[in-house]
Amino acid sequence: MPLTVDDQLAIQTLYADYCFAVDDGDGPGFAACFTSEGVLDPGYGEPIRGTEAFTAFAPTVVSHLPGLRHVVTNVSVDGSGDDATGRAYLYVYQATDDGHKVWSTGRYRDTLRRVDGRWCFVSREVISDKS
Repeated sequence: MPLTVDDQLAIQTLYADYCFAVDDGDGPGFAACFTSEGVLDPGYGEPIRGTEAFTAFAPTVVSHLPGLRHVVTNVSVDGSGDDATGRAYLYVYQATDDGHKVWSTGRYRDTLRRVDGRWCFVSREVISDKS
């Protein structure tokens, strides 16, 4: 069965919750965006894997880059039943005293699964626009 409108809305909310959690340094909230075996490939360094690593990761972002903001647009998801794939554009900037600085632009490529009634990322790949 194709994704319902409720599924689409829940996945859109997941994309937003991910951004708020990482930008707020909310480790448990960030980890809750992923399945327990989830993986995030940020496009640099080693992939981040599992709940413990996600919980530890989010606070480091805000401590190293205060005022960082992730913005996703053009979210597109497809799937059926409890599995889906998604993609979106990514814009990351940092609020500064003199305006803002663009850190990166790119895309997300995602695999999602419904677990216990909630949509979560199984895998999330960041593909930078920079070569």
